[in-house]
Amino acid sequence: MVESLSVKGKSRALLIGLAALSFMAVAPSAARADYIGGEVRVNLRAGPGLEFRILKILTAGTPAQRVGGDGEWVQVRTMELEGWIPRDNLTSEEPATLALPRVREKLNASDARVAELEQKLKEQGTQLEELGNLRERNRVLEDDAASASATARWKTLATGAAITLVGILIGLVAPRGSGQRSRLKL
Repeated sequence: MVESLSVKGKSRALLIGLAALSFMAVAPSAARADYIGGEVRVNLRAGPGLEFRILKILTAGTPAQRVGGDGEWVQVRTMELEGWIPRDNLTSEEPATLALPRVREKLNASDARVAELEQKLKEQGTQLEELGNLRERNRVLEDDAASASATARWKTLATGAAITLVGILIGLVAPRGSGQRSRLKL
């Protein structure tokens, strides 16, 4: 048994079909990302419902204190007025419009700090290279000093040996006198 759709049901089906077709026609390409720009605005109303007049249009980030609630609506107090907004528009989280400038400032400060630390790291790398060069130079100088010290010891020993040899030669070659030794009397 096939039942016929009511006029209301037919119009609903027609709307759903048209919405699906229009969605397919304007579906975003997977190759490119687009973003919705602008600022979120909320109507502060005189009562809990769309039928109440708008007292003020609030922008995202406006501080509001919860006063009460009625179903899907929340009564809030701002600096200037008291009124009603949809419950979904009240959050305890700071909105991106307020947080983003502070986060960007921190990011810029962090980027500057990273650049400063990279510069210091580069300088320390240069200093470490210089330190390595100085250590190598110090090792070469210590080797030269040890070699010079050994050479100086040999020269001292050779000079002492030469003096001793000259003394022995003089003693052998020099005339010996009459054989008597004179005694020195004091």
